[in-house]
Amino acid sequence: MAWLSVGEEGICENIVRMYSGHAGALSPLICFAILSSSAMPVAHAQADNRLAGTAWRLVEFQSMDDATGIERPDDPSLYTMRLNDDGSVTMRLNCNRAMGTWSAEPGETGDRGRFRFGPLAMTRALCPPPSMDESIAGQAEYIRSYLLKDGRLYLSLMADGGIYAWEPDPQGGAVADPPAAPEDGGPRNWEVSGVSGVLNLRERPSIRAGIVGTFPSGTILENLGCQRAADEGRIWCDVQPLGGGQRGYVAAEFLQPAVSPDGSAATGPDDSALRAGQGQFDASGRIPCSQVRGQPMSKCEFGVARAGGGYATVVVKKPHGGERAIFFRMGIPIGADTSQADGYPEFRATREGDLHLIRVGDERYEIPDAVVLGG
Repeated sequence: MAWLSVGEEGICENIVRMYSGHAGALSPLICFAILSSSAMPVAHAQADNRLAGTAWRLVEFQSMDDATGIERPDDPSLYTMRLNDDGSVTMRLNCNRAMGTWSAEPGETGDRGRFRFGPLAMTRALCPPPSMDESIAGQAEYIRSYLLKDGRLYLSLMADGGIYAWEPDPQGGAVADPPAAPEDGGPRNWEVSGVSGVLNLRERPSIRAGIVGTFPSGTILENLGCQRAADEGRIWCDVQPLGGGQRGYVAAEFLQPAVSPDGSAATGPDDSALRAGQGQFDASGRIPCSQVRGQPMSKCEFGVARAGGGYATVVVKKPHGGERAIFFRMGIPIGADTSQADGYPEFRATREGDLHLIRVGDERYEIPDAVVLGG
């Protein structure tokens, strides 16, 4: 009997927490998956099958129950399935993702035969209703046969339970490449999206790796590169919180390029510090500053090198010599060029309206958004 396990969001501990005190609400299949630490079975090659390497999107579910009738997705592009040559299957089920195995035994003509899904591991985000994700995942283990007719694929449930009709996916269902790192033109930052609880940060790129942290939806992370796990087929991204913190891996399907305060999703490397060090500034002027505790604010000259998306390096000339560089990412001040020579003074930043109030030890600077973002 096939089991239904839980993916990265809604993995075991989250499901247990969600259903705490309501054990009866969990099916034995899900409970088994939660309590089991077994790896997913290895997929077996299906390259000699007509279905191998094909991609589909859902047209409708034809129920044999007159009370249910025909059920169609509002947006077929949200329900896709790719039957890979190696016997693995990947699905998009509305806001969730599923992966597992499939097998087929064609009949004499090859256009029909036996069909089975192996164990499916599915994420457990709460999709906006109406949604067919739960029904598809729950009924997958009961599919027993297939039929290719008029360009469509019909997957039939046992005991005349119903038929899922699929049509070729115009997008091809191609296996996506891992997102690029910033140095290769990828997004500089990710935003956590599509989780019903928290996104787990793992010590290695694997669903079986230990959890070293969690991020709620909306958290901004730094993109340190992504990779596909060979044994899972899943894409994992190396991340850490914006400005620094615990580093680890999160599932890529719960990330989207972060939108910066200027409305752009910044891509490519941040070269603002390099250009600032070379004196290649995009703008210059004077900002309020003070270098000694209790001293009234005066004016200091500055130059700013911008890299787009709220990434900038502001270099302030101190009145009595020397410079102070202040670094911004996504419009947020994250640090300064402190060193052992000046005792590594504490960096603090607050915001009042469109003004950043920066303290580096006893030094004070007031930097408007316009300096960082331009305009």
